[in-house]
Amino acid sequence: MANLPVPVPRTFTVSEVETGAYLNSLRDALNFLLNPPRARLTQSTTATSVTQNTFVSIGMDNTVIDTYGGHSNSTNNSRYTAQVAGRYRCVLVNAFAANTSGVRLLRGAVNGSGVPGSLVSMNATSALSAAQASEAPVFLNVGDYVEVQGYQTTSGALSTSPGTSDTAPCLDVQWVATS
Repeated sequence: MANLPVPVPRTFTVSEVETGAYLNSLRDALNFLLNPPRARLTQSTTATSVTQNTFVSIGMDNTVIDTYGGHSNSTNNSRYTAQVAGRYRCVLVNAFAANTSGVRLLRGAVNGSGVPGSLVSMNATSALSAAQASEAPVFLNVGDYVEVQGYQTTSGALSTSPGTSDTAPCLDVQWVATS
């Protein structure tokens, strides 16, 4: 039942007789509201190398769920592309490999530009992998895309830390409203 249209409320008229087509439109509206666009993407095997002092989009090579087909594990795999316009709730997670120097930043990006209010910063203070999370509401038109971006200030490139743990990089996207 993927790719159903966003429901539009209907106004009834006096003495109107409901048809099968109208009742089916009610069914489709309820199905959309019960199964809105949603995706959970993770980085399970292939790390992303993040150049120092540059925001880099983090690749997601595993699709856990994608109800409307907005993600590809092989083509532009850092992106979730909206198939339905609306406001989306995005949870963004990034994890860097262990390194004790520099600063780590995480942000959400829409069409490559940072999302205001999504930036998270932390200083590297241990030899353990460093994970960060942020949540950002974004409005996406059909064809717009959202990504997780990482930034770091070590003396060279630093890779993300993929895997199956709860601290691995991921992007969770869920449609919540039309505006």
